[in-house]
Amino acid sequence: MTAQVEPAELAALLDVAERPRAEQWSLRAALTRYAQPQPDRASAVIELVRRIDSALRPHAKRLERDGPALWRAATGVAPADGGDDEAATFVAEVLRALVELDRLGDGLAAWAVDRAGERPDAVVDEIVGDVTARLERLGIEREERPRPAYRRG
Repeated sequence: MTAQVEPAELAALLDVAERPRAEQWSLRAALTRYAQPQPDRASAVIELVRRIDSALRPHAKRLERDGPALWRAATGVAPADGGDDEAATFVAEVLRALVELDRLGDGLAAWAVDRAGERPDAVVDEIVGDVTARLERLGIEREERPRPAYRRG
């Protein structure tokens, strides 16, 4: 999202895939490294990032306008917009899922920097499972990606 969103923590969260983390590794860069041994797991993570991006895109203006309130709701400090606005509650729930992916991004970036330890497969599986379930409960559809057309020749 390119909009000016406040607070800075929320703006950083919305840049979950590209924001520099450990030694300047972004989540997307770490996923590229992680995909070498674990392509299916890496693909599952990037699919969740895309689903969340597509769910938040229609709410860009709200994120600009109500960022501080939405951030407080997402972090559990206060209910979203007094708790009576369904759209604000939806956005706060999506942001909570994004917080989990952000935490995973930190772990994957740390692993990408120093791969001497154990791969974070169990953490990836746990967070992917939890975030997938959250998005399903919220009714956020999976993206239908067009299949490449193959030429017969």
